[in-house]
Amino acid sequence: MRERGMARCLRANATHAASRGARQDGRPPVVVRTHVDREPAICERCGAVYRNKTWRAGERARRTPRIGVDWTMCPACAQVRDLEYFGRVRVTAPLEEGRESEVRRRIWRVERRARYTQPERRMVLIERNLDGLEILTTSQKLAHRIARELEKAFGGRAHYVWTDREGGLDATWDPPPPPRAMSQR
Repeated sequence: MRERGMARCLRANATHAASRGARQDGRPPVVVRTHVDREPAICERCGAVYRNKTWRAGERARRTPRIGVDWTMCPACAQVRDLEYFGRVRVTAPLEEGRESEVRRRIWRVERRARYTQPERRMVLIERNLDGLEILTTSQKLAHRIARELEKAFGGRAHYVWTDREGGLDATWDPPPPPRAMSQR
């Protein structure tokens, strides 16, 4: 007998999720490891507040009374500590010193803006290698934002590859070639 409608859809989704190794509740592994028992809770590293099943920073965190709260570590701080990432941005060419500092400032601004409202979106690591820069982030969305902002601000081209297995994003930004000096005759 053939299944119809919603039952077929639910069965197909459950089969697909099981084949990918996904959890039924959709929570990433870092959230499962850093389970919070009581609300409200405050992260002992960054000061983010966990209330109504959400981590928040900024004004809400400042308004939360510090008496009777559970002190713990938020999933983002745990990811930074363990160097666990879900987003990676690679700059494919070495940059001049002045341009590299501009690029780093732009990356920090994007991260700070995202972190203000969503403290789970953080930069794990930024390092220079022979090919350029490599930026690791706690979320796919932040990596996507960083690559898009670099493309908008400095030109070049951004490429995105989502990995099904790990649930991450590999973004690549190809900066434009440096302008050549005009030769005088």
